[in-house]
Amino acid sequence: MNCVQDQFKIPWSKPSIGNEELEAVEHVIKSGWLTQGKITNEFELLLSEYLSSNVITVNNGSSAITCALLAHGLKPGDKVLVPNFTFFATYSVPKMLGADVIVADVDESTLNITPEAVEKIVSVEDVKMVIVVDVAGLPVDIDAFTDLSRRYNFILIEDAAEALGSEYKNKKIGSFDHTAIFSFHAAKQITTVEGGCISSNDEKIIKKITQIRDQGRSTSGEYVHNEIGSNFRTTDLQSAIGIEQLKKIDNFLKVRNKIAAEYKANIKELSFQQIPDYVSKHSYMMFFALAENQQIRNRYLDSLRSNEVDARISWLPLHNQPVNTELSNNIYPKSDKIYNNSLTLPIYNSMTDDEIKFVLDTCKNV
Repeated sequence: MNCVQDQFKIPWSKPSIGNEELEAVEHVIKSGWLTQGKITNEFELLLSEYLSSNVITVNNGSSAITCALLAHGLKPGDKVLVPNFTFFATYSVPKMLGADVIVADVDESTLNITPEAVEKIVSVEDVKMVIVVDVAGLPVDIDAFTDLSRRYNFILIEDAAEALGSEYKNKKIGSFDHTAIFSFHAAKQITTVEGGCISSNDEKIIKKITQIRDQGRSTSGEYVHNEIGSNFRTTDLQSAIGIEQLKKIDNFLKVRNKIAAEYKANIKELSFQQIPDYVSKHSYMMFFALAENQQIRNRYLDSLRSNEVDARISWLPLHNQPVNTELSNNIYPKSDKIYNNSLTLPIYNSMTDDEIKFVLDTCKNV
């Protein structure tokens, strides 16, 4: 999704870039070292401290998924299970790597994949990896999926591209034993314009990812390659922005939670993504609102957009994507219901009280 569209008075999202980020970028430019270097190392250390894990940065969230899957030994023909309702990269990356990708329907109240849906498949299929997705920043039930991964012997990967700062049972997403990936796209909680990272408490996995992102070599600048890799590196320019953004994340998340609370308290005809008890913090990268039916959803969508509020329809479920003809005959009623009845409202770090009020007033006039 493009994060800003000029024709809207209130965009769907926009990055919050201040003087601190501009000065940090200027410092890197003047240093003469623009690509991945010591500033990126510093950013990785700060992220590792924030997540209480080991963190490696890459150039975007899709690259993060790619590196994670390769580091865990994905081979062509391996079966990978993903949720049917997710951003396309969760599916396309393993598909491009030659995996046999299986999709499962999601829960219509949380929008996330459920342990029950996964167990139904892994109990009869030899699934090597399961990628769970924290939709809009809402954590999945990590304990339940961890238990399943042990019982059915699959590798658990968490696509937390939208969940930086979210917490499961008072513990940050990305700090658990399994591998998790994040995105720093311009619409995310913090941004490096494009960018992403992988967190893992397994130092062997981190070492592999370090090599994979740098053409498979263990020492950058040398020409000895120990793994099959590619160029997934980020730059010190982006990392300099990331360092300044990470300093502000607590305030950014407060703003996002305030916006979400205002929407929930004042929009009466719509319902919202359900937050289970195990979620101790939702970082609200996106804000989903759900109507009783598609007609009501469209009424809200048309009114908001005609009043220059960039509300949007969510992702088309994987089984309805034009390229996925092999899935087109499958039935995923909950994903279809979410797609047909939901919209996402504007939410971003610099959103003002007046902008929130304008969105709310527009909704009230539907």
